[in-house]
Amino acid sequence: MENTPHNVRVALYCRVSTEEQREGQTIESQVSELERFAQEKGWTTIGIYKDEGWSGSLLARPELDRLRDDASRGLLDTVLINDVDRLARDVTHLGVIKRDLERRSVRVVFRKLPGEQSPTHNLLVNILGSFAEFERELIADRTRRGRRHKVEVRQQFLGSIPPYGFKYVPRSASSSGTGILEILPEEAAMVRQMYRWVDQDGSSIARVVVQLNETGVPPRKRGRNWQKSSVRRILRSEIYAGVWHYNKHRLCEPRRQRQDRRYPKSERTSLRLRPKSEWLPVILPEQLRIVNPGQWRRVQEQLNRNVSFSPRNAKHVYLLAGLVRCGGCQAAYVGEPGHGRFAYRCSKRCKKHGTIAESSLNLTVWNAVSEAFQSPDVIAEAITVAGESTKALPPINSEKEEIGRGMEQIDTEESRVLHAYRLEILSPEQLARELEAFRARRMNLQSRKSALDRESQPKAAFVRRSLEEYCQVIAGKLATLGWEKRQRLLRLLLRSVIFEGDQVRIRGIIPLSDNAPSAVDPAEANATLNTGRIASTSSKPYARNVAEQSTEAMLQGDDSRGTLSFELVRTVERDETAAKVASLANLIKANAALKRKREAN
Repeated sequence: MENTPHNVRVALYCRVSTEEQREGQTIESQVSELERFAQEKGWTTIGIYKDEGWSGSLLARPELDRLRDDASRGLLDTVLINDVDRLARDVTHLGVIKRDLERRSVRVVFRKLPGEQSPTHNLLVNILGSFAEFERELIADRTRRGRRHKVEVRQQFLGSIPPYGFKYVPRSASSSGTGILEILPEEAAMVRQMYRWVDQDGSSIARVVVQLNETGVPPRKRGRNWQKSSVRRILRSEIYAGVWHYNKHRLCEPRRQRQDRRYPKSERTSLRLRPKSEWLPVILPEQLRIVNPGQWRRVQEQLNRNVSFSPRNAKHVYLLAGLVRCGGCQAAYVGEPGHGRFAYRCSKRCKKHGTIAESSLNLTVWNAVSEAFQSPDVIAEAITVAGESTKALPPINSEKEEIGRGMEQIDTEESRVLHAYRLEILSPEQLARELEAFRARRMNLQSRKSALDRESQPKAAFVRRSLEEYCQVIAGKLATLGWEKRQRLLRLLLRSVIFEGDQVRIRGIIPLSDNAPSAVDPAEANATLNTGRIASTSSKPYARNVAEQSTEAMLQGDDSRGTLSFELVRTVERDETAAKVASLANLIKANAALKRKREAN
């Protein structure tokens, strides 16, 4: 039976983007206007399809896809839309959708564009579609330039999901009239604890996760346990040192394609990290700095060393694993088994410098370090840079005030939970879980407050010794160190061993401090080596770098310590046996190549 004007099955399609929702153009206003228009025409509304918060530049929209699927099944005769830009803000997408519906005998009607189907009508639709696309580009460009100006010129934090330790106060709730960041005292205390574990104990990310879960303090989203990805994000983010970056990511094609083939390939976008040179830094106010920049840099170096020194599944332990770099391309030198003749080679195989026998390089580096500490004049001449003392963490009193505010926040939340229980909103089981969480959070803050109280107590006076005396004490123990302790000591002192063919360039640091009582105290260094505390300061070896431990554990420095950088240049002490073996191997290879060439001729 043919459809008459009074039994037309019409579907209403509505769409608003996020920007339009902010301006008050809600989707319900479109629905009411379309329903009133359909009633005036005497059409029967069979369904309402609403894409709320979807951009008109996207072809893949959930409700639009459902509308097209229903049209392909013959469930409707007409699609009623408020205006052309509600259907699409891309001329190509507009033509695709319109042709697809009309091919299925579904008429597309725009409320603000009355008229019958005709070439003139189609031309007007295309013209309005072009204007909609142009307007979208203008809006996007205006928004992009406005956000960039806010970051580059006004140096303001853009509203977004704030990282752990912060909360974002929107413009409507801020007294300054702009959106601002604020520190959450309780979370900030946990961030400082994470950085302290890595900086002082040399903990890996996996170990920090274990320690966090042992405290019983839940993550922000109140999940059961902390995860490595969350902890890694916190420890790697520079916002905690007072620098926030904008323009870090860009949209691009995802590496893993979505399984839903209804979404065009061009729309399956993802995020990629931009080159760091394109990032826009925003320096946050001093009061928003949770850790000092010096500690943040040390933590980054420690995390990198954790990765380099991780034993993984190594079958052979190299003394200088993770320390050797190629002098030609700066790539890492890695172990080369060589059928039992262990050596180091360039990981990129740049061929600027060849392989070096493990025994030769180990002997050269160890003898250079031993000579430097046995002769104070040598280490004094090798010192190239005197590091300035890093700025301390926020004053202890300031951190105590934050802990006090955190305690008050816990008390407020606890009173609200108890009030909800009295009103029978919470069950006894829910109350018990909430009280247990409050107890864990309170104990964590109390333990940190106790640690601050201990740190604020006056320290006993210690006798300061010279760097030369300190070196003499260390040198006296070098000969007695076994293989494992030698490796640990080199990892504590050295930052890189650059192999340059006939010579090696050894770069390292010595932690020093005018404030730490035992920073260069020979007696303390002697006790450290005697008790074997080079290995670890942690009672549980969960860290991936079990053999690695921060320099502070050996020299007992603090957050205000500075460093002395030194550089030693030594000629490689070749192992004659290894050299002969390498020469013989090269001769065999040359003879084999010559033989193949003769056979080919």
